[in-house]
Amino acid sequence: MLPAIPFYIIRHGESTANLGEFASGHIDVPLTDKGIEQARAAQKIVEALEQKPSVIIHSHLQRARNTARILNENLNLPMLEDPMIAEQMYGDWEGQPWSITRQSTRDGIDPPNGEPHAVFYERVKGAITKFVNAHPGPVMIVCHGGVFRAIGGLYQKPIFGISNCSLHYFEPLANDDTFPWAIKTF
Repeated sequence: MLPAIPFYIIRHGESTANLGEFASGHIDVPLTDKGIEQARAAQKIVEALEQKPSVIIHSHLQRARNTARILNENLNLPMLEDPMIAEQMYGDWEGQPWSITRQSTRDGIDPPNGEPHAVFYERVKGAITKFVNAHPGPVMIVCHGGVFRAIGGLYQKPIFGISNCSLHYFEPLANDDTFPWAIKTF
């Protein structure tokens, strides 16, 4: 499981794939104008945090990278790019409408010619473990909706429907093996 160390995590702003309602996975789609506005609104929330993050870590995909840059404009925190927190690679489902692929994803069916869910969950676990152990103070992870799903999957607790640019603080709970996190949403 994940180390009992607090961290912030935020999904990227609206992308062209979100707007077009298709599975992007590793397709490197840009933010929409609305996504940029969402990131600017989230920037104000991050700037007002009592406990600021010590570092911002984002995936290599431009929708997460550009969201992270906007969040960091006035904070000037160290920023690290790591492909280990990229979205799940959806294989044959990439570019397909969510109306076709969403239920299969939620049912735990592995994407054909893509990254199996168990492999994706372990990738995310390894990345978050590395981040929180390597940096003092809470890290901020700027990532993708699937990363939230992977965190839930590690504990057999579904996490779906994370809004674009919604900021979450994962705080460890003592004595809870089922899902040892209190999640505060800003």
